[in-house]
Amino acid sequence: MAFNEDLLGWAVQDDPNQYRGDFSIKKKVGTVNSLINAIVITNKANGQHSVYEDNGALEGLGTELYSYDPDENKIDIKSEDDFNATFTGINANQFNTVVQNTKKATLALAKDAVVTNDPQSRADLTRLVNTTGYKSIGKNIQELNPNETNDSLQSEPRPISVSPSEDETIVNPNANVQSSSTNNGTRETLRYPRQSLEEYGYDYIQITAYDYVPSGLNTSTRNRTRGFGDADSNRFKNPKETIQLPMQPQLSEATSVSWGNDTLNEIQRAGANVAAGAIREAGDGDIGGALSEMASGVNAEFSRLLGSGAAKNQIIAYFAGQAVGANVIGRTTGQVINPNLELLFSGPNLRSFNFNFTLTPRDPEEARTIRKIIRAMKRNMTPRISDKDLFLKSPRIFELEYIFGDNTEQHPYMNKFKPCACTNFTVNYTPDGSYMTYRGEPSMTSYQIAMSFGEIEPIYSHEYKDNEQNMGF
Repeated sequence: MAFNEDLLGWAVQDDPNQYRGDFSIKKKVGTVNSLINAIVITNKANGQHSVYEDNGALEGLGTELYSYDPDENKIDIKSEDDFNATFTGINANQFNTVVQNTKKATLALAKDAVVTNDPQSRADLTRLVNTTGYKSIGKNIQELNPNETNDSLQSEPRPISVSPSEDETIVNPNANVQSSSTNNGTRETLRYPRQSLEEYGYDYIQITAYDYVPSGLNTSTRNRTRGFGDADSNRFKNPKETIQLPMQPQLSEATSVSWGNDTLNEIQRAGANVAAGAIREAGDGDIGGALSEMASGVNAEFSRLLGSGAAKNQIIAYFAGQAVGANVIGRTTGQVINPNLELLFSGPNLRSFNFNFTLTPRDPEEARTIRKIIRAMKRNMTPRISDKDLFLKSPRIFELEYIFGDNTEQHPYMNKFKPCACTNFTVNYTPDGSYMTYRGEPSMTSYQIAMSFGEIEPIYSHEYKDNEQNMGF
């Protein structure tokens, strides 16, 4: 996915300032993560770029996913569903990689344009490295000023990282994503260890925060999203930080439903029949008929029950006991009324999950990443205050995924998750039993974090589709 360092593959367009680059990225549709061809059009004069999903042989570049403005360091999402499927969740890493490598190529193209003493090329390059979006990456290449010679401008840039620095966080106004200096969160991918786990074929746990959107009054489960990434999802918007952590031992899940004892004796059954008949009459608008049905039904049922001489005394004793709150039938007849005991289904249970991780920073960058992970989890799981402090807004919810490192998709032999709420987050700053920090970057030498998640929706049988080649929920 990385662009060529010598800019091979970038082709000039009709506008001499614009260049096109083609590369492969992944797009998640439902549960399938497929390769697509993406087109980047970048402008070496002003640093703006746009990303399109290639539509193949059809006319035009394809569906525009987003455009980037370096002056404001903002993106403008053009197709939100396509953008989320391509650059959030399991594919969140792609966004930072595309942005950073496009910036790198754009700066190199701008430098290559300064082949003479053309004042415009020089002015374009100087302006470019001083925009908000290119300032940090421009410093990584070299400091520029208008009085430098052309030779110095054409020197080879120093390698840069595809991971953005803290002041390079992209602002997405459509998704209310702001810079890392605010409390709204970012789209940043935070991983421990800091190396990309999938590059080494390692499986990992991925946790992505999303703004909570109420389900509303529609109680139909088929009209509500049943997880993240569905094409028709409308509950979960605005993805925030994505956290990637290594697999842990003792990963498990338990699916359960509730069944409970229930009774219905013969007298209750008779009363239920009378009530059902009256309700049917009332439902048809015949109130008089309903009252008549109830009166005649009561007379008929009790005539039937009292018709037997053997049962008459027991029934009288039963009602006498109900009147005074005592077991008259047991005391007088030595019997109990048959309760017709049965175990009946009472509803589904929501699953819960617990994870424990030990994070040991090995360098200052990894220490800062761990700090970001802890801050992001605590910020996203806590409630927010409304504008006038009158209400509390629901905390963010989380998408949990077990990722199979060989193809960066949902692990086919491990369970999937429904959207989850983080119900508890614990940090142990001295897991080794003593206080110890590093010099220079005063990070703790080790952290132990514990997370508890609860699914916000139950699981239904229709969600286990026969044609799916995975474990399901």
